[in-house]
Amino acid sequence: MTLSAAGYVSIAELIVYIPALIAALVVTSRHGLHRASGWIYTIILCGVRIGGSVCQLLTYHDSSTGLLKAVIIMDSIGISPLLLATLGVLSRFVDWINSRGTQVFGMKQFRLVQLLITLGLILSIAGGTSGSSSNGKVTVSTTAKVGVILYIIAFAGITFILVISSGYRTAVPIQERRSPVSIAIAWPLIFVRLTYSVLAIFLHNNTFSVVGGNVGVRVGLAVVEEWLVVIDYLILGFNLQKLEPEQQGELANRQWKDRRQRRR
Repeated sequence: MTLSAAGYVSIAELIVYIPALIAALVVTSRHGLHRASGWIYTIILCGVRIGGSVCQLLTYHDSSTGLLKAVIIMDSIGISPLLLATLGVLSRFVDWINSRGTQVFGMKQFRLVQLLITLGLILSIAGGTSGSSSNGKVTVSTTAKVGVILYIIAFAGITFILVISSGYRTAVPIQERRSPVSIAIAWPLIFVRLTYSVLAIFLHNNTFSVVGGNVGVRVGLAVVEEWLVVIDYLILGFNLQKLEPEQQGELANRQWKDRRQRRR
């Protein structure tokens, strides 16, 4: 079997994401499932990338339409855990702001953004399975295009929440102020990654094609960005202190009181 450049990229992703998956599991275990939603989605992203790399390598033995579609689906749904990881990290920061008596954003806003990402994920999967195939290439359906549009809207919502909440960072403990900094570092990387998906979905250009496209462009605009975001959030996870039970109770009690006041 002779590997192409895409095959070597897939091997590199396996080498990178398998240790990252282990690190993400450690971070999630350290913070606990209740306060580690951002890192849980980092685990999912690592799993998706490992699965996508395996599918890519399998195409060297079987270039069937099913495997080609699987590669496209794995590529497109990778954006959703990337956005959900960002939303999870941001929610922890906003929870701290709200616990200090300033209601910046509530659960409704976060659930709305989460819903957009989830719908984008569903449509991306549906679009990948319904796309047509010709000469080893898969044409992306309209459903997948709508999914990417929802990702864009969700990313805009995350950006809005980040910009507004960052103005209240002095109200939270010093260590928690690292969260918006990490998200700000990840923001341009996610923007570039999302831009690549838009070009791959909407342009009929072999340069940006997920299957058979320019490998250098894909690595420069997608693979590297995702890896850097994962590293960024894992570093944040290892640097943030684990919340003690009384701190978790403080956040939960404050949110409960805020909900009661809004109902009144």
